[in-house]
Amino acid sequence: MSNPQTITVSTPEAFRNTLASYAGKGFQTLRDQGNHITLSKRKTFNWPVAIICLFIPIIGWIALAFMLMAAGRGSEVVEIVLEPKIT
Repeated sequence: MSNPQTITVSTPEAFRNTLASYAGKGFQTLRDQGNHITLSKRKTFNWPVAIICLFIPIIGWIALAFMLMAAGRGSEVVEIVLEPKIT
């Protein structure tokens, strides 16, 4: 897992909108504590293109290296924190 990106919002509406935005991008909820939520998404890799490239000389070796590195890919983690403004 990579270091999480933290997004701080100040209103419940902005919190919901940010959460909906990341959910639309394919992020899943790992932890929900009401005003603090952690989302995660596996990093993507285009397997069909990599497999096709295996049959092309030289590029195939590069594709093979990328496929081996893809096995160790982590997740993208985002934390959304609601900190209301104190007036």
